Amino acid sequence: MAFAENVDLDSAVAKNGTVIAAYATGRDRPDFAFWPLLFDNVTIRLLGSDDFPPPAKQQAAADLTAAAGEGAVSIGIGARFPLEQVAAAHELVDAGTRGRVLLTIPN
Repeated sequence: MAFAENVDLDSAVAKNGTVIAAYATGRDRPDFAFWPLLFDNVTIRLLGSDDFPPPAKQQAAADLTAAAGEGAVSIGIGARFPLEQVAAAHELVDAGTRGRVLLTIPN
């Protein structure tokens, strides 16, 4: 989950021994209510994508693809570029676009 964007909800529902696993955040220095998490003995785990073995990443990709196909999750797409415009796609990402940037690869 995205830590900064969800920490208030996480704090509200956390019970003793909860583990919050975060893989992203929208802010470099997220604010959160320290004392409620401390008193509930909450563990915060910060996970980078390099921390997962390839089979786990492949399974996650398959599960997310299936969930998106069933309408259980939606993925915001900011822009689509043909493969030959990969430099423009990178520039958009570097500029800080909020949606996903996709490359269209011909069959």
